[in-house]
Amino acid sequence: MKIQILDRAKKKKFIAGLSDLGMKRIPELLIRTGKERMRTYSGNLSTEEIIEIWRLLPIEGVGLYVGKDMVNRSGVREVRLSLDGMHTWKEQLTERVFVLTEEQEKDWFFGKDVELDEGQVGKVNDGFVSVKSADGRDFVGMGKIGSEGKMLFGFLSKERRRKSQTI
Repeated sequence: MKIQILDRAKKKKFIAGLSDLGMKRIPELLIRTGKERMRTYSGNLSTEEIIEIWRLLPIEGVGLYVGKDMVNRSGVREVRLSLDGMHTWKEQLTERVFVLTEEQEKDWFFGKDVELDEGQVGKVNDGFVSVKSADGRDFVGMGKIGSEGKMLFGFLSKERRRKSQTI
């Protein structure tokens, strides 16, 4: 798998895709693995050393997976953060924050799409949102508002979903 260390212009383009969430800067090194996966690296290796290691050993990724930069089926560019990316830059995520109710949070963690109640419809328009838990203290994932603002579609990975009703 090919890795690509993003230069300043490509990094700015990625940050611009996240600007509606409040992101302004990413101090770490950004690395694209594959066609769409983005990773961040803040270690002591230089870009030249990372490329040299990649040439010697077939590494799949360097750093922490923080999100995707992709073109969807409709041909529209979409940039979204992973849960790890949200926790890495949580201080910057101030815009388009959506807080779930306790009942919605249960559905969210089972991997179900969440239907919004009347008080929540219209607070955030279509597009990606940062989703917080019912108590509003912790990010639980990235969602996308759709169906005329009445549904929250989740992007919670299968590994993070609950499997059963019992704890």
